Amino acid sequence: MNPRLNRLFAADGRCFDVAVDHGFFGEGSFLGAIEEMARTVATLVEAGPDAIQLSPGPGIAPAKRPGPAKPALVLRTDVANLYGGAPPSRLFSQVVEGAVERAVVLDAACVVVNLFLLPGEPELHEQCVRNVSALRAACDPVGMPVRFANSIAA
Repeated sequence: MNPRLNRLFAADGRCFDVAVDHGFFGEGSFLGAIEEMARTVATLVEAGPDAIQLSPGPGIAPAKRPGPAKPALVLRTDVANLYGGAPPSRLFSQVVEGAVERAVVLDAACVVVNLFLLPGEPELHEQCVRNVSALRAACDPVGMPVRFANSIAA
């Protein structure tokens, strides 16, 4: 198994991943109780989940904390504008520049990217497929696993 995945999954093969990457999407209503990310991450590290899902940001990765026992980092690589209130007239999902390089520097166990399939939004789905393809191509040479956050609406 990929060494990064070994850090992500517990011995029983399960992974409890706490997602606190939602501040990345620019929706103010998502920020309650995570305004101070350093304190939020410290609290989560002490709680001992298998992984913490975070958006890129300097110094907040669990691996930067001292000591050997810490959760793995699942790094959010894209930003989208469809969360929160009324959707805008044009939806997008874009992978951030240098996402894989940032993941390696932060010692991430894997990266996560959205794969949206929403009614009446074929351009958004195509954009996500391109994002997934480009991210996968960038991740393979460095052995970085990719996890997809699927959002499919009927």
